[in-house]
Amino acid sequence: MTDELLTIDDIAAIYKLSRDHVRDRLVKTPGFPALAPGSSRRSPRWLRSEVRAFLYRKTARIPQTVLKAA
Repeated sequence: MTDELLTIDDIAAIYKLSRDHVRDRLVKTPGFPALAPGSSRRSPRWLRSEVRAFLYRKTARIPQTVLKAA
């Protein structure tokens, strides 16, 4: 595992997901970071900071007053 770039195997190990799940679902999720510069589809790599930000992002909370007004 490199300091800055993550492979599919690295992401699977860190977040305790199967490699197949990461490859087939997680990286295809809308909003998942784009491939790192210099990486290819054959050997994809992502920036660690962008992957962490995606996986730990907080969902937007909608205030109850907005829901009642609608």
